[in-house]
Amino acid sequence: MITPQEITTLIQAEYPNAKVDLLDKTGMSDHFIIRVVTPAFDGVGIMDRHRAVMKCLEPAMQDGRLHAVELQTATA
Repeated sequence: MITPQEITTLIQAEYPNAKVDLLDKTGMSDHFIIRVVTPAFDGVGIMDRHRAVMKCLEPAMQDGRLHAVELQTATA
């Protein structure tokens, strides 16, 4: 299991100005809907945005704290 704050910390380590909103999709603290908004995504395609966020989450995915995510990304 992982906390929303831990997820936010992982993402903001790469994107310090990002606004991160999370929803625990199942109530089990391992499946989340994550919305990341940052100007750093300006001009970046959606697949590259999602790959970048997934790279931030990789440690938690690999050690099993995080099982699945649904991503939403935006610039504003």
